[in-house]
Amino acid sequence: MNIIFKASVACTTEAFFLQHMDYLELHIDLQGKQAFADDIITAQLADIGFESFTCDDRQYKAYIQTALFDKILVESTIKEIEIHLGTLPYSIKSIETVNWNAQWESQFEPVKVDSKIIIRAPFHLIDTAPFTYDIIIEPKMSFGTGHHETTYLVLKNMLSLNFANKRVADCGCGTGVLGIAASLMGASEVFAFDYDPICYENTIENIEKNAITNMKAETGVVSIIEGKEFDILLANINRNILVQNMHFFSQALSNGGYLIVSGFYQKDMPIVEKQALQNHLKFVSFNAKNNWVSVVFCK
Repeated sequence: MNIIFKASVACTTEAFFLQHMDYLELHIDLQGKQAFADDIITAQLADIGFESFTCDDRQYKAYIQTALFDKILVESTIKEIEIHLGTLPYSIKSIETVNWNAQWESQFEPVKVDSKIIIRAPFHLIDTAPFTYDIIIEPKMSFGTGHHETTYLVLKNMLSLNFANKRVADCGCGTGVLGIAASLMGASEVFAFDYDPICYENTIENIEKNAITNMKAETGVVSIIEGKEFDILLANINRNILVQNMHFFSQALSNGGYLIVSGFYQKDMPIVEKQALQNHLKFVSFNAKNNWVSVVFCK
């Protein structure tokens, strides 16, 4: 199953379900459509309130809180998409109210990155001695726990850099896992932000659970870093947001500093790299997993 997450700054491309909320499921049959059709649909639906997306055997499903559903807006959005993809057979139905937190917690397994980082929930009583960095994440969100390729890949790239005494920003922090990792790796200070209040609250909770004292979080969008300076920027967001805000990343990065980005497919690397180059950032390296990539740039 290909799982696609919310395409916005919030929660870093990050989808989540709150306890006992009512949701609607939009189902679209993508049989015979272009391979990238799900990317186009996700980008459009994320802009009108849909939070979580899956595509399995060309059967695409998107979820939205019932309270946020606007039938006319959804219909007009699909018509716009059909201009590019052709007719899209779709249906909408209510889904059973589920305690998503409890369900996610029951499925949450520890994540290991290169045998150096372990990401676990508070209820995982396991031996963490073999790992250099032990990160506790309260599993209230299905993204930012290390299970998704993009989070894993950013953490893997982080292991290749020296964070000692570095000023770091976690852009679109979600759970705060990247910022917490940066602090544990020796960063002097970490600034995390996300436009979604729930992501902010989850980050604050995880900062406390990991006894991090040099990391602060705020709510806001990428422009919040304007006028600030950092040695390392971490941005696991999505292609469009990265491209649109590359000038903010470049301006906030110190000379010789690094930008680690993710949240997009390998086929989109040239688009991101072109925008980075136009903003005085040089390509350094990348890692890939299941078509997702994380790229490192240097100023």
